[in-house]
Amino acid sequence: MSRGETAPAGERATAAQDTRARLIDVAERLFAEYGIEPVSLRQVGIEAGQRNNSAAQYHFGSKEGLISAIIANRSRAVDARRADLVDALRRSDAPPTLGELVNLLVLPLMETIGMSSGRTWYLRFLANVMDHPLAAPWGPVRAAPSGSGAPAGLPDPPDPPGLRYMRKELRRLLPDLPAEEFERRMRWQVMITFRVLADYERHRAGAAPGGGPAPVQVVSDLNEMLVALLRAPYPAA
Repeated sequence: MSRGETAPAGERATAAQDTRARLIDVAERLFAEYGIEPVSLRQVGIEAGQRNNSAAQYHFGSKEGLISAIIANRSRAVDARRADLVDALRRSDAPPTLGELVNLLVLPLMETIGMSSGRTWYLRFLANVMDHPLAAPWGPVRAAPSGSGAPAGLPDPPDPPGLRYMRKELRRLLPDLPAEEFERRMRWQVMITFRVLADYERHRAGAAPGGGPAPVQVVSDLNEMLVALLRAPYPAA
């Protein structure tokens, strides 16, 4: 291409997509390692090898926009897997149990760790998102009912069908819990899931091959813990 000419539109679009993907991958790692607040958009651009230090600002508008893009990028596979699990429960002759319902939350997230043979960062990223003052109520798992709104600067949280099904069926199985108590336990189960899986992801990254508990054991332990939380008597004795 001679000097002064520009690349065809298709090539420019592909290059922009590649840049976005690189920025998302780098930001996920940095946010997982250092937390949300300390990492700047400029740092993300530099770490991603962009000559323009404002590349992340250009592509995502703000840190909250970048967080949204990371979650949207990962949520596609998670939501699809959760939809498959919901379909299996609906085809069953028996109604879903508490354990099967909390597994809709836990298993698709755990499986993101096994999607790569190398190190992963997504669960640690999600755990750190919970601590961010703007992003904390927002994520791939909504603890509050639809329509509650999101903080300024963020779009409304996603509300995928698999999680709506989980909430509806959990409410059916826990009719005696007051609404406020139900919401608290839903919020806590999300927090526990993110923290436990982030801890597992962190230890898996530094463990020798074959070290630590098997993923199936982690899922089983976590599901049992969440079921116990949901079944806890109210009010407490």
